[in-house]
Amino acid sequence: MKLFYDDEFDAIRQAISDCGKPFKLVAAHMFPDMKPESAYAKLKRCTDSQGDERLTFGQVVRLMAFCECYDPLMYACDETLHARPDRKAPEDEAIKLVEVVNNAAQTMNHALKAIEQLKARGGIRVVA
Repeated sequence: MKLFYDDEFDAIRQAISDCGKPFKLVAAHMFPDMKPESAYAKLKRCTDSQGDERLTFGQVVRLMAFCECYDPLMYACDETLHARPDRKAPEDEAIKLVEVVNNAAQTMNHALKAIEQLKARGGIRVVA
């Protein structure tokens, strides 16, 4: 990953070149509704600072996800004087998700016990 980018187009081109995937494959992913040659030409125009076509924010996010290269994100951080983020480890995310699921299950169990206690006291009728 570069320390400095000339502009957003440089960051996008860098992400594409660093990903190891052919430019045509990236173009086909970005514009699946187009013929491969047209998609290639469009992506070339979108990565040219002198061109008149631009990728949308969503398309840049899609490009980063597909390429698994985040130069445009780093460029945005640099330009807005934000610290460059660290990538989350998938294992850490999995642990957080398991905790969320466990907490939700625990909440559900507490609610079910409370309903059973109300039923036992005759406080509610079961209507199906």
